[in-house]
Amino acid sequence: MKFDQSKIDAFKQEKGAIVTIQELLRGRDADFDAAKNIRLVRHADNRKVKLIKGEEVRGTLYNLYRYQKETFLQYQREQPRKRFEDVDYMVAFIGEKGTTARFVGVYKVGNKVDSPYIPDDIICDMEVVAAFEPLTHSVVIDWGKSTVSWCQDFDTQFKPVIRIDEGFEDADGVPRFVSYYDTLLSFDQLRAVINSNNDNPWHTALRSVNCIYLISDVENGRHYVGSTYGENGIWGRWETYVKTGGHGDNVELKKYSAQNFQWSILEVLPINITADQAVDRENLYKQKLMSRHKVTGYNQN
Repeated sequence: MKFDQSKIDAFKQEKGAIVTIQELLRGRDADFDAAKNIRLVRHADNRKVKLIKGEEVRGTLYNLYRYQKETFLQYQREQPRKRFEDVDYMVAFIGEKGTTARFVGVYKVGNKVDSPYIPDDIICDMEVVAAFEPLTHSVVIDWGKSTVSWCQDFDTQFKPVIRIDEGFEDADGVPRFVSYYDTLLSFDQLRAVINSNNDNPWHTALRSVNCIYLISDVENGRHYVGSTYGENGIWGRWETYVKTGGHGDNVELKKYSAQNFQWSILEVLPINITADQAVDRENLYKQKLMSRHKVTGYNQN
């Protein structure tokens, strides 16, 4: 590192900051401290479809990091040559609300080869640096107003640490169960819930009742209304969505990407409700939400 402490002190005084990410990381790894070229990277790609290893991938980078880590790491390895040809280390963050960003690790950048997928890109070997793992997920910085500058110089672009917390709210990628009516799950989150340990509160909650549920397509605003009935409750039906990759054997939903879907609960029903009673309530919500309409819905009956 070659940054000037006096400049950091001036920056902190101007911003009213207590410590910068530069100061927090300094002194933890000798090779990192001696490196000449370190980049700060804030991962916040807003494109609906991303090319990763030459293939189209949907979903936010936040969700890729939380639920498809290997896919995210491959995305991170693919970088523009003009920015990364001479880089020694990457200090990586995931963009959160506003201009905040959460620290997700320091990576040593190794061998670089031409990308076979995108001209002028390179693919970099990256190895996580263990010395910084105690801070991973816990440190949140303010990236600043220039959020479009996703890649910046570590030695000159100082970033204030705004808090150090316990990490992601959803432990092990499983969201916290709050209530039935607060439930709003992406497909990745639903999969994490279904695959969670049996002692997770979601298991009892979803097996104890039935419901009228809503699947919303966040890309086009269309809806699918469904109902659950039977002794396995909501769990029984929602588990099927996970096992089938998001479509639940529904012909219309098979045409679209589950990465665009989110699951919510419209009404809680008794565990002993009959199929006819549940379908009656389901039909009412289909009328209310116009989910049979070819423009607004995915329901075919």
